[in-house]
Amino acid sequence: MPTVYDVPADDLILELKDYLKKSGFIEPKPYFYYAKTGSQADRPPADPDWFYFRAASILRKLYLYGPLSIKELTKIYGGRKAVGYSLTHSRPSGSSHIRSIIKDLEKAGLVAKTPKGRILTEKGRSTLDKISMKIFEEFKKKNPIIEKIGLG
Repeated sequence: MPTVYDVPADDLILELKDYLKKSGFIEPKPYFYYAKTGSQADRPPADPDWFYFRAASILRKLYLYGPLSIKELTKIYGGRKAVGYSLTHSRPSGSSHIRSIIKDLEKAGLVAKTPKGRILTEKGRSTLDKISMKIFEEFKKKNPIIEKIGLG
């Protein structure tokens, strides 16, 4: 059975974004469309669905690398910022939108809190595995050579 490790990340995040948007598990606050994602950003994100993309990406990160704390997630989603004339320095992203996403995912039962950080629950893992299976089946239809090789 294919898992998150077996499908391309961009396809998984795109499908997961659509799933989260349709399910109504997470709802962005109105000011998230006008606020920057951190001190390293010059402007707010241009994509109106950026909040759902970030939520899908966080779920994937928790599947692959969990448990993760909010501080570790801000480090992952941070960026580089020029400081005067000197070289660029690493900056963490803002944590408000990450905390909001995590709270909504905890209410939905996809994420749980542990002493070491946030992890995916069984419901969260099975959701990501189902979406991975769907993506793998679509990929298999496009590329029939996969069954001949023995990957599917």
